[in-house]
Amino acid sequence: MIKKVAIYIVFLPFIWKGFAQDFKVNINKLTEETQQLSESPDKMRMVWWIPTDFWEAVFSQDASIPTSDADKMLAQFEKYTMVATIDGDIDTDGNIQYVSEDDIFNTLKVVDNTQQEFSPLTEDQIDLDTKRLITIMKPVLGNMLGKLGENMHFFLFQRTDDPLHKIVNPKNKESFAVKLNDERFEWQLPLGSLLRPQKCPVDQQLLDGSWTYCPYHGKPLTKY
Repeated sequence: MIKKVAIYIVFLPFIWKGFAQDFKVNINKLTEETQQLSESPDKMRMVWWIPTDFWEAVFSQDASIPTSDADKMLAQFEKYTMVATIDGDIDTDGNIQYVSEDDIFNTLKVVDNTQQEFSPLTEDQIDLDTKRLITIMKPVLGNMLGKLGENMHFFLFQRTDDPLHKIVNPKNKESFAVKLNDERFEWQLPLGSLLRPQKCPVDQQLLDGSWTYCPYHGKPLTKY
């Protein structure tokens, strides 16, 4: 729990933005839904699946980014499934020995809803504009997170046989997983933070958009 709180808090200054929809996405919740950490006490291992919806939420309320530039960046990210990782071993003194990017690359997999596995794309499989964007992002996160940021690595995935067919859709009712070394991190979709909230007919409370029934009253939820 301590590790999770530490990593989660340092991202907040970067991600606290609104979302240009007819409802406001809770970005804290979106980040929490897309980050997972190892349960092993001797591992500093984080997997952060970063859907394009996350970047859309960030760019839409950042006045320093022109809309035309944001649209171009979103078009680049839309081509891929992005996963960021931090992987390290914690010794008895609390020091972290980080795993190299190459070693992470060799064990990292995305597993889709049909259990098909995808390996990270190699440098020559990623277009130049996207590589430039990631190069810009790395030092920004690195400066914010210190040693953690220096050891965060970004990987892109794509269906090479059908690049326009995304491996994961955060708004679909499906599941997927990320495998890193000897651990498997699983997601059940859709992400509630990206869906319009549902309303309980009993007390009118707004609840997670991915829920069908109110967990407190057992009644079917209605659209808000």
